[in-house]
Amino acid sequence: MSILKNENTILNIIKFGPIFFVIILSFLITQIFLNEKRKSFLHEVQLIENSYLDNNKKRVKNEIERVYNLIKSEKEKAEELLRIKLKERVYEAHQIATNIYNNEMKYVEHLHSKEDIFQIIKIALGGIIYNEGRGYFFISDENGTNLLQPLNKELEGKNFSEFTDINGNRFAKKFIDVIKNKTESYDTYFWYREKDDNAAYMKISFYKYFEPFNIAIGTGEYIKDFEIKLKKELLERIKSIRYGNNSYIFVYDTKGNSLAHLNDSLVGINRMDVKDKNGRYIVKDVIDFAKESKSGFMTYDATVNPDKELNSNNKISYIKLFEDWNWVIGSGFYLENLNKKLDERKAFLEQRKKKAFNKIIVTVLVITLIFIIISFYISKIIANRFKKYRADIEKEMQKAIEKEKLLIQQSKMATMGEMIGNIAHQWKQPLSVISASNGMLKFSKEFDNFTEQEFDDATVAIDDSVKNLSTTIDDFRNFFNPNKKHITFNLEEAFSKTFKLISSQFKNNNIEIIEDIKSVEIYGLENELLQTLINILKNAKEELVKKDKKERRLLFIKTKEKSNQVKIKIRDNAGGIPEEILEKVFEAYFTTKEEEGGTGIGLYMSKQIIERMHGKLIVRNVNYTYEDVEYKGAEFVITLYL
Repeated sequence: MSILKNENTILNIIKFGPIFFVIILSFLITQIFLNEKRKSFLHEVQLIENSYLDNNKKRVKNEIERVYNLIKSEKEKAEELLRIKLKERVYEAHQIATNIYNNEMKYVEHLHSKEDIFQIIKIALGGIIYNEGRGYFFISDENGTNLLQPLNKELEGKNFSEFTDINGNRFAKKFIDVIKNKTESYDTYFWYREKDDNAAYMKISFYKYFEPFNIAIGTGEYIKDFEIKLKKELLERIKSIRYGNNSYIFVYDTKGNSLAHLNDSLVGINRMDVKDKNGRYIVKDVIDFAKESKSGFMTYDATVNPDKELNSNNKISYIKLFEDWNWVIGSGFYLENLNKKLDERKAFLEQRKKKAFNKIIVTVLVITLIFIIISFYISKIIANRFKKYRADIEKEMQKAIEKEKLLIQQSKMATMGEMIGNIAHQWKQPLSVISASNGMLKFSKEFDNFTEQEFDDATVAIDDSVKNLSTTIDDFRNFFNPNKKHITFNLEEAFSKTFKLISSQFKNNNIEIIEDIKSVEIYGLENELLQTLINILKNAKEELVKKDKKERRLLFIKTKEKSNQVKIKIRDNAGGIPEEILEKVFEAYFTTKEEEGGTGIGLYMSKQIIERMHGKLIVRNVNYTYEDVEYKGAEFVITLYL
């Protein structure tokens, strides 16, 4: 009834299983498609976000790098540009002086003396003040005396030939050399911009020889003053820069002063203490970031937003430090524009996803219906074939069972043959005792010369021998008892029973058994374990008897309990198993003793028995030392779980 029920269950699985499988598969395919669409949707959104961020980052970075390079280039060209401007100024002054002198000297009768002409030139050049009051012309003679100093009359008439700057440079020597050599030249030295200045600044001057009066005309400019002017010009250019969607460039110095900004009212104001809506010192953070990183992107909430339609001031800016002037240059873009684009794209993709979903559902339903019809048809064919296969399988199973029974029977019979020999050997002694006692009784009766004590001793000897015979029969009967029940038994007692059955074979062949057997309780099939032990011990005995009688024949039996398992190790000193057949010893019908009548099923059945007890049986070759002598042999290891 149970088999029939199981068969019907299997048939139902064959009939309806594929249908359910197709439905589940269709559902999974639908989910996979939807997941892929969802992933595609998220991926596209991510691409938009990344593209927006990358493009805008690249845009603002390029703009800042362009401005940075402009500032750097202008600064690098500043000194050369200053030299050109100074030379142009001196050439203009020289031309003015030349024109005045030539105009005065073209008349035969001069209207003015040479001294008067020189004074006219001094007045003309002394009245020319440029660069917002900083620039002027000076005149020196060949002795280093200052003949013209329009901004500081106290210095006129003073001799500067021995004056030195902070580096010990006698700067008057340069224009003295210009006069002597009747040439022109640049000079660089350090001087004080104002009377009360404590620090000297680098100044560039240009001198040109004026032959009519053997003098040099010159002018100069402090690099710092020129750079201040250059900075103003560059900041004006930077403030006018607009690109993209209302993007602008801001500039701060490292003290927090606003130098250029979209909002002109903020220029010139120190904004170091300005906070955003979260209480963050935003300008301070920008400057600190620039000092630490030199350049890079920074996210923050801006305090100014030129786009009135945006509700959020969240901004990403590219910041770069121009260290020569301690300028922090930056520009950025607002993230709300990204969110608007993403929302628009998400709405479009969501609509497209819904359409795709509807198409997928319809397609999957149609495919599922087709598969169900095909599956139902195929399942009928499979069910019919299953019935045929079931009959074939039952036949094969029956053959396998018969084969297994035959193997077991062969193993038992092989063991039984040896056991009969053991019985005969173990009966020899008690039978000899009975025979001797019986002969003594006959002899004593014939001559009527035995005592009562002798009679009692003879009967006791006969009785003990009969009991010994009976015990031997019981031991062998118990071994061949086909009891398959799992019981709890003692491992030490199991070995004791084993030795009773086969010990005579070992004694007769001078095989020493060295025991280290622990008393361990095991749950399993005792008789089948006995059969396994006998098979292993018998194989060891057969190899040991091949050794020369003069050599020691050793058999070690050791048990070890650890955690939830017990290991039984049986080791001999017969030289081991050849490596080429070591892995084959547990195969059915494999034997190396065909001539001795070996069947090759003993170890095979032993392994089957141990595995049925949920244990393991392995064999290996080992080298070891016993009583200071090196030995090699085979070691069988049985692992049983408690």
